[in-house]
Amino acid sequence: MMENNKTNIELQAEIDRLRGLVASLEDQMSQHSQRSERDLEYRLATTLNNIPLAILNLDRNGLITSANPAFIKVFELHAEEIINKQNIKVFEPFSDTELREKIIGLVDNLEDFDIETTIPLRKESETFFRCRGIKVSSNISDALNFIIIIGDVSRRKLTEHELVKAKEKAEESDKLKTAFLASMSHEIRTPMNHIIGFLDFLKDPELPAAEREEFSQIIYESGQVLLRLIDDIIDIAKIEAGQLHINSTTFSLTDLLNSIWKKYNEIRSKRNKGHIAFRLNVPPNSGVVVHTDVVRLQQIIGNLLDNAFKFTDSGFIEFGFELGDDHVLRFHVKDSGPGIDNQKHELIFMRFRQLDYSSTKKHGGTGLGLAIIKGLVELMGGNIWLESSPGKGSNFWFTLPDAVVQLEKPATKEIVPTNQPVNWSEKTFLIVEDERTNFSLLTIMLRPTKVHIVWAQDGVQAIEIIEANNNIDLILMDIRLPRMDGYKATAEIKRINKSIPIIAQTAYAMDIEISKAMHAGCDDYVTKPIEKNQLISKISKLLND
Repeated sequence: MMENNKTNIELQAEIDRLRGLVASLEDQMSQHSQRSERDLEYRLATTLNNIPLAILNLDRNGLITSANPAFIKVFELHAEEIINKQNIKVFEPFSDTELREKIIGLVDNLEDFDIETTIPLRKESETFFRCRGIKVSSNISDALNFIIIIGDVSRRKLTEHELVKAKEKAEESDKLKTAFLASMSHEIRTPMNHIIGFLDFLKDPELPAAEREEFSQIIYESGQVLLRLIDDIIDIAKIEAGQLHINSTTFSLTDLLNSIWKKYNEIRSKRNKGHIAFRLNVPPNSGVVVHTDVVRLQQIIGNLLDNAFKFTDSGFIEFGFELGDDHVLRFHVKDSGPGIDNQKHELIFMRFRQLDYSSTKKHGGTGLGLAIIKGLVELMGGNIWLESSPGKGSNFWFTLPDAVVQLEKPATKEIVPTNQPVNWSEKTFLIVEDERTNFSLLTIMLRPTKVHIVWAQDGVQAIEIIEANNNIDLILMDIRLPRMDGYKATAEIKRINKSIPIIAQTAYAMDIEISKAMHAGCDDYVTKPIEKNQLISKISKLLND
């Protein structure tokens, strides 16, 4: 019996010891758990306080229980204003936003969300954010809370928007180039069809003289169309490359405008637009002398008039200028055509642009004209703009500052009229040209002048002729030649005889090539295709100097 009592006492002592050990272990585990939880909370707080994302913690009812510094900074708040005081459902920065609706769904219906939306901020109109809302339940208690994570994705959205715009621009550019190439093909093939077709007819020896003259005129005009097209392409390339230069001279503006009016008054009849009133409107007593690029000014006004005649079917077309008190010239080309919507005023000055590609077949064109005009006007120091609205016609204005020299017509030097016959029967010209066809063309052009012609087929042969003859009065020098090019031949000939006038004939339309020819010693130049009247005029000027 005593032994049993002893055993019970020992057993009870062991149980008590085990209970104490378990209690001690539980206490240690509790302390460890508390330390771990505090450590975890500290780590989490440290992370949340340093993370760039704006983070909110909500209780089961939507009360804001914590907000990290990023949230406070983004929405320009003070923590004491919202922590345990503000319910997310009535949080003012989120009012009238998609985010507010999603948060209500999260709190009331436990619906997690992940959206991208805009939230208006105080300093900015709207900022794009990615917003996530998740429910979080505790392993220790039955408490349920919610976490809202907000990240600024405006930069990514801007990049995406720019990529979309770039893609749209590339697609539009591709579309414009396709339309441009289609128009270009049409613009090239149409006059080429005229030239080839009517040249075939001219081979008929029994063709009546009247038809021969008519067909020849068609071929000439078609060639001019092709030349203008090529000039447009070269001009736009020069403008974009910054290689187009303005060559200013002094001339009578009134005389220029009168000659333009005369030219387009004749064109008006040829285009069956005789019923359209065409007038030149200039100030009274407007004997204005200007210093600018006469060729480019004529090109600008001519292109604007071409457009006016192209799109005006009735009413009037007017062009002219005004002279302001500031001596700035303001030119205008006005018509009673269909007009242009205000939203498209800038669009029409872009290259390859035509407002209605379906009208290309009716009106023609490549979409380069107004882009070239704008480039030329700006190179000349001016501005161009449009006043127009649908159904009320169009009025193109452009300015030329600092161009006026005087208000009286200057005395002009008498020159040989190009339409009057000249007699150079006592003159000898050297034509340096490797192509027989080009030589024959020049010979035919000069035949009415009765000039004696010597032919050299390359630069070396030209130098040999000059060394052997001292009776050459003028040289027409091609630039692209075999053995020795025109630049080197010109320089060597000028070394032998500095007084011989040399006119460069070149297919290069670039200013740098023309400048190179003049630097080599040429006295003037003509570009191919060579116009007879221009050639005769330049030769006359050099022979008379």
